[in-house]
Amino acid sequence: MANELGSEWPVYECLYFYSKLATVLLLAMVAAWGFLLRGRKWKLPPGPFQLPIIGNLHMMGELPHQALAALSMKYGPLMSLRLGSYLTLVVSSADVAKEFLKTHDLTFSSRPQTIAAKYLWYNASNIAFSPYGRYWRQMRKVCALQMLSSRRIDSFRLIREEEVSAIIISMKKYSDQDLIGGMGIISMIEETFELAGRFNIGDYLPFLAWMDLQGLNRRLKNIHKIQDDLLEKIVEEHVSQQHNPKDMADLVDVLLDASADEDMEFQITRDNIKSVIYDMLSAGSDASAASIEWTMSELLRKPPVLKKVQNELEHVVGFERMVQESDLPSLRYLQAVVKETLRLHPPGPISLPHVSVEDCTVLGYEIPRGTRLLMNFWAIGRNPKSWEDAESFKPERFMEAGFLDAKVENFEWIPFGAGRRGCPGQQLGILVVVFAVAQLLHCFNWRLLDEQNLDMSERSNGLTVSKAHELLAVPTFRLPVL
Repeated sequence: MANELGSEWPVYECLYFYSKLATVLLLAMVAAWGFLLRGRKWKLPPGPFQLPIIGNLHMMGELPHQALAALSMKYGPLMSLRLGSYLTLVVSSADVAKEFLKTHDLTFSSRPQTIAAKYLWYNASNIAFSPYGRYWRQMRKVCALQMLSSRRIDSFRLIREEEVSAIIISMKKYSDQDLIGGMGIISMIEETFELAGRFNIGDYLPFLAWMDLQGLNRRLKNIHKIQDDLLEKIVEEHVSQQHNPKDMADLVDVLLDASADEDMEFQITRDNIKSVIYDMLSAGSDASAASIEWTMSELLRKPPVLKKVQNELEHVVGFERMVQESDLPSLRYLQAVVKETLRLHPPGPISLPHVSVEDCTVLGYEIPRGTRLLMNFWAIGRNPKSWEDAESFKPERFMEAGFLDAKVENFEWIPFGAGRRGCPGQQLGILVVVFAVAQLLHCFNWRLLDEQNLDMSERSNGLTVSKAHELLAVPTFRLPVL
């Protein structure tokens, strides 16, 4: 290191400089921590001891949903943590989830702002990360009514059938060299989920955000450039082409029309459109792919269950054609298999954080405004108070009439969330997974590579969780028409 005269500092002077800097930073953090702890003492749910500055961040581990589930065994289904500067509640049971997502749903319907949402979703102007308010209600309504309603989902049936059939026939893999920067679409989405789900120190200790200690902000800026290039191309293609007929308009067409609608309460900007497009693109690919892999893995672990699914397919579809979407309502056992998989392996094991917009009292506890709330869907789906033999894969439990409806009503089966911030694409997501698995099992027989034991351990991808080791299985033709 050189001083103003150009000479080099002695080593001891460098060490002295950095030690003083570290001391100043430590004192500043301690002072900030003391400020946070001042004021009213709230009656909060129980929770583990909190370290100065970082609180309980060190307890989250590589698989936070499992770490939080283990803590809930000691502190209960509603516990309080401090993740950096923010008080955070964690819910691990259905009855407590019902209190927050139904009784107090409006109070906890907003989102905290994150650095990832700022870069990846254009200042959190998408549906998933946008704060609760008139803008969010407008955008959600546009997507729910124009793209995710049962009628609109059904209108794109032929497109889904063609795409799934093409994949089955060729067993191809998508090109991963379609974008600038040497990154393909799939790689971009994987990077997005990984960065969006990482514990960015700036989100929990805002006064350190400028330092970018983990290098995440730099990565976010880089991925945003690649992402924006792709989304600009998509929007421009739609702008330059004539509009599709209304019944065949896709999401981009719908959003472009909405942006020109003068009756909209909020003007929809170009960035808003790109944000929602990326919402749908990312949520509809990574989560669905993980769910399909988990479903196939569970079936290969249980050959009698797999055989039962294939027998159902043979009875409903036969061997003269491939599965069509119109067959899915008759494939009741396959649907039960997917629902049981989603119970054990929800696409996102922990909800995106909610944040309270006002002081409130829940279950006798005093919750201050600005408190963050996490739903541990993974723990709720495995809670032995809600599920008999909770750790076992038993699709038959979903075959009983009215069983699923009761579980949803009691917030025991909520792999896509619930309440105002529940995933609006749940119906489409389940349909895609059921249809893909149906084709894979109807067209092929499967065996494990080298008959290895299936490793069902998990790996965090940020917002989603996949198998720690990819499923390796060998297909052989089962359907003669192929």
